[in-house]
Amino acid sequence: MFLMQKTVRFLVLVLLTAPGLWLAPQAFADGEVPAGSELRKELFALARPQIERVAGQAVRFQGSMKQLGDWVFFQGTIRDASGDSIHVGPAESAETAILWVQRKGKWTVVEAETGFTDVIWLDWPKKHQTPPALFE
Repeated sequence: MFLMQKTVRFLVLVLLTAPGLWLAPQAFADGEVPAGSELRKELFALARPQIERVAGQAVRFQGSMKQLGDWVFFQGTIRDASGDSIHVGPAESAETAILWVQRKGKWTVVEAETGFTDVIWLDWPKKHQTPPALFE
């Protein structure tokens, strides 16, 4: 009995002093959004029309997608159905960057750019009041 009381006290102490164990589920969503996930599919569906207008054809996205709270950032390239890069714009580049925000449970595209060669998102933290860590 005494050992059980000590064990319970220990577990209570651990739970009270380790906030990472009881944070809201959103805290565990931060980080890389895995390929094939429903969130990734949903976000690309929102951005695809704008990027396809620039590309002049259907696109697939390849790259890294990171979530931090209500923000998601994608950095990568656009590809055609066979997997080849689609080069667009004066820079003839496939580079693509997309920023989404979630407000009241609804995701929206904040900015979507393709066909660049510079690091165009450098001013996005200030321009869109996003957490700078999202772009690291």
